[in-house]
Amino acid sequence: MFGYSLFSTSPVRAAAAGAALALLAVGCSSGGEATAGAGGADSGTPVQGGNLTIAVSSFQPCLDVSLTGGRNSTVTHQILDTLTDQDPKTGEIIPRLATKWEVNDDYTVFTFHLREGVTFSDGTPLDAKTVADNFTTLAGLVGEGKTDTLTLNALNSFSGVEVVDPLTVRLNFKLPELGFLRNASDPYLAILSASTLATTTEERCAGRLVGTGPFVFDQIVKDKSITLKRRADYNWGADGVIQHQGPSYLEGIVFEAVPESGVRVGGLVSGQFDISDDIPITDLPQLRSAGQTIVSRVVPNLVPGMRPNPYSPLGSDDAVRRAILKGTDRKEITETLYPEIYKAPTSIVSSGTAGWKDFGTDLAYDPEGAKKILDEAGWKPGADGVREKDGVRLEPKITYIIGNFFGATQQELELAQQQLARIGVKVEIKANTPADNAAMLKDISKADYDFLTGSGASKDIDFLAGLFKKSNSALLNAEQPELEAVADALNEAATPEARTKAADDLQKYVIDHGHWIPLREQTKVVAVSPRVKGYVLDTYAAHFFHDTWLAG
Repeated sequence: MFGYSLFSTSPVRAAAAGAALALLAVGCSSGGEATAGAGGADSGTPVQGGNLTIAVSSFQPCLDVSLTGGRNSTVTHQILDTLTDQDPKTGEIIPRLATKWEVNDDYTVFTFHLREGVTFSDGTPLDAKTVADNFTTLAGLVGEGKTDTLTLNALNSFSGVEVVDPLTVRLNFKLPELGFLRNASDPYLAILSASTLATTTEERCAGRLVGTGPFVFDQIVKDKSITLKRRADYNWGADGVIQHQGPSYLEGIVFEAVPESGVRVGGLVSGQFDISDDIPITDLPQLRSAGQTIVSRVVPNLVPGMRPNPYSPLGSDDAVRRAILKGTDRKEITETLYPEIYKAPTSIVSSGTAGWKDFGTDLAYDPEGAKKILDEAGWKPGADGVREKDGVRLEPKITYIIGNFFGATQQELELAQQQLARIGVKVEIKANTPADNAAMLKDISKADYDFLTGSGASKDIDFLAGLFKKSNSALLNAEQPELEAVADALNEAATPEARTKAADDLQKYVIDHGHWIPLREQTKVVAVSPRVKGYVLDTYAAHFFHDTWLAG
């Protein structure tokens, strides 16, 4: 229901809300086990100019992350700004396009005061009406089912917006939204110009995006390269995130799609690229010996793992799910395939996600416990060791997307396959192309899989509620009332204390019942040329180039 809510707000209440929400950010500050920056602190005087070339593994089909979620925001992260930001060291919510804000006692009304003098790259000013139109338009797209789960979850109780004055906008929600200040720092809620809002979703996906960020689009060659150029008038970066005010040092940035990791690595060593993204662990020794800098950061997200198909006989079997979770050795997967930098997961979300809690004991490898679960549920070993029940063999089909590092990889699944064979589970691994996967997800009730692999990006635990409610397309309205109830508790939590408990309860329930089976904790690993200075991965483990410059 759309309407207006009238609540008194005060700076004191706003400060209290900010402090309470900051308490949930401890995961963010501990999320960067390895270096989160390269060069800048001791590299001399920054140099203006030059074009940086970065090799990325792929481009997302749609460049508008408000439609597709926060993942692969590499390019748009440079051209768009958000209302809030996060301190990369503490996770504290800090101003960006909004200089301050007030939150009412119920966390249902958020009043943002906008920065003066900000303009979009088409010359139009940032004002309250444009911000209001952004949220109204996005809420409409959510209602039409055209956005990603992250966007849907952030706005699931949005009830309307008011323009208070030219630089003040008030957002109203039907339910308490204790995570909204952090959601407002995520790229899928970045503020777009009125000219962008007037375009179609197809045009937005193709790159018709006008923002207030330090770079603008110069050239887009679909699936091959994207070139950005510097905005000469940019002068409103967020203090606490940027190291200098004014335009970016770089003249431009060229993103080249290079699917083959060996080519990305070789191109960096030869000087063809300045930065290579998504570096395999096996290539780190070669890169270090060649003098390249390795930058890494834990990605705040739903960790790569497996989600059961609630419509399949095996995926909907609680005992099967619990046994597979206990029969999977995450430590062996991590230490075998990722012997440095990575850690085994300790929850369904990464330790870099605000609201994370350590459930490592619950995720410990326990093959005997897994066998006991299956025995008690009537799954008995057959002549060949594979368990059977009522004439059905325990042979779950698990899918993965070819070349997708954000979900499970073939190597991870093959290790899990060997581990699960020890408890009488014979895993069939199915490779899907992205197109195959998209087609499969159109109607999972008819899809031929028991578990699919994936992950989900977000800085805040709030996103979990949307991922485990039946409104998520990956669940297709499957009736799972107990899961729905614990997800609702997080979605409807009205105080920081209630929200913390609900987040803990949801993580615990999902683990106890195998609704998400973690495989590894995702870490962004990037290799950087020695001539690149001032480069960082931000709290989203995304590239941030405002302070980057090229030496020599």
